[in-house]
Amino acid sequence: MKHVSLLLATVLLSTACSTTRTVSRSWKSEQTASTWAASFEQFSGTERLRLPSQPGQLIYLSSQFTTTAGQLQLRSSGQVLPTPTKVSHHKIPLTPPARVEVVGRQAAGAFTLRYPVYQQKQIAVKSNPNIELLGLCYLLTQYDDLAAIPSEQTFLINGQNIRIKDLYALNLKLAAPFTRFAGSKHLAVIKSYFEKDFYLHYANFLLSLDAFPQATVPADSRFVRQFASLDDARRFIGACNAFYQEIAFDAFLRKHRPYYAAMLAEVSGNLPPAGFITEMEHLYSKQVGEYRLYPSLLVPFGSGFAVGDAQSVGNIFGSFGKPESIADTAALRLGFADSKALRTVCIHEFGHSFVNPEVDQVSAEALAKTAFLFEPIKGKMSEQGYNQWKICLYEHFNRAGEVLVARLVGDPAKAAELLQDNVQNRDFRYLPQIVEKLDYWYYNEYLDKTYQQKVQEIVAELR
Repeated sequence: MKHVSLLLATVLLSTACSTTRTVSRSWKSEQTASTWAASFEQFSGTERLRLPSQPGQLIYLSSQFTTTAGQLQLRSSGQVLPTPTKVSHHKIPLTPPARVEVVGRQAAGAFTLRYPVYQQKQIAVKSNPNIELLGLCYLLTQYDDLAAIPSEQTFLINGQNIRIKDLYALNLKLAAPFTRFAGSKHLAVIKSYFEKDFYLHYANFLLSLDAFPQATVPADSRFVRQFASLDDARRFIGACNAFYQEIAFDAFLRKHRPYYAAMLAEVSGNLPPAGFITEMEHLYSKQVGEYRLYPSLLVPFGSGFAVGDAQSVGNIFGSFGKPESIADTAALRLGFADSKALRTVCIHEFGHSFVNPEVDQVSAEALAKTAFLFEPIKGKMSEQGYNQWKICLYEHFNRAGEVLVARLVGDPAKAAELLQDNVQNRDFRYLPQIVEKLDYWYYNEYLDKTYQQKVQEIVAELR
């Protein structure tokens, strides 16, 4: 049979620069900057995507081959890529330039490729002076209660009884010099806002502003809706600016630079394995510009709060455990060096930014039809703070995502541990079926159904 040869050269943004196409018969193709789908009655030859070098970036190639005759093979720069499942996934670095090839041998059928480009992102770990002042103000409103905790009161952490007062030792040490300002009129104004709303609910607002004491509230700030009016928001920020100056907070920040350096080092040295962000973004088909952690010396022990916007995901948190050394600046151990807790902050808390909006799309009717499933686990869920069926679903799907991400980064033992702990110790009894269905979706339906569509399907099928 005479072959018909076609040559197509096209520039596709930052991904495929050119393709060379050899077609046997009835070739139909559609290509975008990050997808390529083709069908054919007969195909023998090699189709190529050439991808230019992009340092620090990779493509996450998802492929689906369907044949009724002959064979199709996927290759990257001459190396065969295994395709053991209906949908296969491969990460291909874009340094050096990459080449993706589909090889046909008398093949009849179709193929679909999706190859979005991902920046290999790092988590930014930094302290923020506005958040530090916010934490200090809250500590001062709670100082007497924390200082009055009886020495004999203990809390079980990792099998050890720890004195509760010791858990707050760093907070109390740093806040103590400021207790003489407890009667400040500026602090009184700030406290009045804490009485209206949880103090960390102001965190995103403060992160959006210039540093105290120069912070101003623009008239178009989207956070003004948290307040009674623009003037009300400016009154709060004015009090923060004034209190910052009253207590010479800049001098405190300079004096405690060794503490901040030690805190940031403890966090940075205990982050989850590299690559989990790419796996998470690919799993949910959503990319975020920046990932940020804001550890704080002055946010109380055990506290945390998610922050971010459309282009960033972040978390503010205090120490995770008892600070072991808080006096010797050459040997500080401040309670932030906890890889397990940081894994939770990064993968679990970041995961909610991806999962919750998709669960929000589940219809009220579907939630009502499945609400009876909440009753058998309501007691255990409520103990953990999940007292509504929808909130319970947030947690189920987010924890399912944690299991899948652990598998994708090559840690099946951690995946099994997470699944077992959540089912046996936390009563997330619907987790196994959600994990199973999402795993099936990822390797069989990923190119045909969105994550949101699969979530809706799973909720409707929960038993």
